[in-house]
Amino acid sequence: MTSVNEKRRTDRYTVEAPILCSYFNMPVSSSAKAINYGQDGMDFVSDMAFHLGSAVLIQVKNGSSHQKIPENTTMMRQTALAEVRWCKSISENPVRYQIGVKYYESWY
Repeated sequence: MTSVNEKRRTDRYTVEAPILCSYFNMPVSSSAKAINYGQDGMDFVSDMAFHLGSAVLIQVKNGSSHQKIPENTTMMRQTALAEVRWCKSISENPVRYQIGVKYYESWY
């Protein structure tokens, strides 16, 4: 069985950072927690499921006293537009999902 880690092209870094996430161009956002990140994407946990292939906007909540971000955060984007690559249920009570996203390329 091939693990998700074997498909990654870049390293991932463990993080515990509060984020806001929403479907792109939707006014409603959900609080979530980033659990790892890399140059190409991020995994986060949310109480909201996201559809595969959809575009999501992710924003790191700055200034939180609970934020635990490693010193090496050069690749962690503070605001990102990304594509949902996978979404899986990780608990039923409370309802929680783990979502993996791949950042869209920046063309500037």
